[in-house]
Amino acid sequence: MNALSLWVWLLGAIFFNTSWFFGGGANGGWFGYAPNSGVAFTPGHGMDFYAVGLIIIGIGSTVSAINLTVTVFNMRTPGMSMMKMPVFTWMAFITQVLLVFALPVITVALFLLMFDRLFDANFFNVAKGGDPFLWEHLFWIFGHPEVYIMILPSFGIVSEVIPVFSRKPIFGYPFMVGSGIAIGFMGWGVWAHHMFSSGMGPISVMAFSLATMFIAVPTGVKILNWMATMYGGRLRFTTAMLFSIGLVAMFTIGGLSGVTHAVAPADTQQTDTYYIIAHFHYVLFGGALLGLFSGIYFWYPKMFGHFLNETLGKWNFWVMMIGFNLTFGPMHMLGMQGMMRRTWTYTDGQGFNVWNLVATIGAFTLAVSILIFIYNVWYSRRQHLRNPVDPGPDPWDAFPRVDDPVTRP
Repeated sequence: MNALSLWVWLLGAIFFNTSWFFGGGANGGWFGYAPNSGVAFTPGHGMDFYAVGLIIIGIGSTVSAINLTVTVFNMRTPGMSMMKMPVFTWMAFITQVLLVFALPVITVALFLLMFDRLFDANFFNVAKGGDPFLWEHLFWIFGHPEVYIMILPSFGIVSEVIPVFSRKPIFGYPFMVGSGIAIGFMGWGVWAHHMFSSGMGPISVMAFSLATMFIAVPTGVKILNWMATMYGGRLRFTTAMLFSIGLVAMFTIGGLSGVTHAVAPADTQQTDTYYIIAHFHYVLFGGALLGLFSGIYFWYPKMFGHFLNETLGKWNFWVMMIGFNLTFGPMHMLGMQGMMRRTWTYTDGQGFNVWNLVATIGAFTLAVSILIFIYNVWYSRRQHLRNPVDPGPDPWDAFPRVDDPVTRP
């Protein structure tokens, strides 16, 4: 099943990207809003490749999700109950469950779009009795759980890294697991906060505003538990630990800006502005990507048999943090000033120039941080070949020792 999911996914990815050569690209926006994604507004075959390619990719991802879900249920080591699993395994498991239920929704939407474009089905054509809201609902019922599909694995990584470099067990393990389950469950009830400006009515807006506020609670539980794990511990500020702490800090900022979207009048002002871009990237760059870098530095010795250079790793971290905040921090101000997203240029004198310049400098700084990481991989491999050092089965001294006063019962 793993092999099937890989090759189906690869086939779908190749099919999707051939649209650049044969269909002019999927030029209806990444979310393919109807009727903009219909034949009348987007002629050619770019959106056809988009729809069919994503259907194929979704099949591969669904097969993989089913496989991993069954693995967690049926193939745990003897004696390991569900509540003894590592937090990362729990978060990966919840992610797979979300995939199993979310991907069929977007698959239905893509089938409807494909039939609209190729067979004149008119599901989204208002002139023929269709409803563009149908696409919005289907897309965001998938799209909001997808945010947690991207962020929960990084939450799991951080929940493994912070205890190791704090020399303490994770604080409140049952609450960490329960909050992950709550995020996965509640994520299905907030999709329409992406649609407050669509005119769906005040009762719906109120319901989804409240749901959006409530989902901040389990996320807050995780942040407080990570901080409590670090409190009183013997902290080691390795590169992996720095990236994990960076996630906690940046994701908190992204969460706070996200809660403002639960207030419908504020959300109406912020919709389609760069404030949304800033929030989204503080959550997914400051959350998911920093977590992935933390995991790379943490598990690299287990994967490749040698450490990444810590000095270069810390340069990688600090340059990335500076570049990240320079890039996306100013977008909060630009959005509140009225700068709209998906517009590639503006007339001079609207007050956007300074912050856009800062964001551009930040983007190039981010690129430098990635180059530092790539150089670190090459340099560390070269040093290992010259002077091999076996990291051993426990490269970070993660297992508690009897003589450790912090971890001793």
